[in-house]
Amino acid sequence: MYTISLNFKVTDTFEIESQMDVVNSLLGAWRMNGQILGDQFPTAKTELGYFVYVNTLECDSISDQNRNKYVKKYADALTEVGLPKPEAVVVGKEPECQDSCTCLSTEFYILYTTYVTLETPLRCGHCFNPVPLYKIPKTYDDEYYNIICWQSDYQSCDSLQMNCTVGERFANNQMGTLESPLCRLGFEVGESISSKTGKPVYYYLYKGAGKNYEAEASRKCPKCSGAWAQSEPLHGIFDFMCGECKLLSNIAWNVQ
Repeated sequence: MYTISLNFKVTDTFEIESQMDVVNSLLGAWRMNGQILGDQFPTAKTELGYFVYVNTLECDSISDQNRNKYVKKYADALTEVGLPKPEAVVVGKEPECQDSCTCLSTEFYILYTTYVTLETPLRCGHCFNPVPLYKIPKTYDDEYYNIICWQSDYQSCDSLQMNCTVGERFANNQMGTLESPLCRLGFEVGESISSKTGKPVYYYLYKGAGKNYEAEASRKCPKCSGAWAQSEPLHGIFDFMCGECKLLSNIAWNVQ
């Protein structure tokens, strides 16, 4: 993952509010198109214009070849408020994030994220590295709104259970119960990706607490009641994998 500085140089006098409206609309379009990551974009106003810092999976993530109709719409609108196309400068590589997937093909994908993850929630089943969303067909209108909204909701729940102050039980139920609204939405997202790519998408079912290791290791798939324990954890995380139900899970973290 890379940190990129976007320099919007002012070429004509306009109200800051009108300029920032277009800049923020462009940032939002890039985000929903999977070209930039997260929802926090530090911005600085200088005499020359605006500097905005964003994170991307690849050096060329925000290139025009990856844009959709919404990105084009707001990029074209920049000139209407006295701003040209921004100059993009790669500041450097994010030292604690994974590289993007470079596999030529994969047998399946995994839908997985955490409260500290900046990358996209779509992982390659082979290398487990994040897959740039713009590398797969659009899943909602001409963007990836459903995937990104699910990730935001999941990370909110994961933050609640990690903080252990308010909403911890609610968050655990949302992440670890098949019938929860969060899990149902995740399955829908996985199905939309699968229908567009022709590849299976596995959903990760979180398990935080269990009675003991033996009870956890003997768990069956909660959907089909079939055996799903792995001889070795997939990618060092997933102790359980059901090919029939496209489910992954872990032995409860508190008894590992």
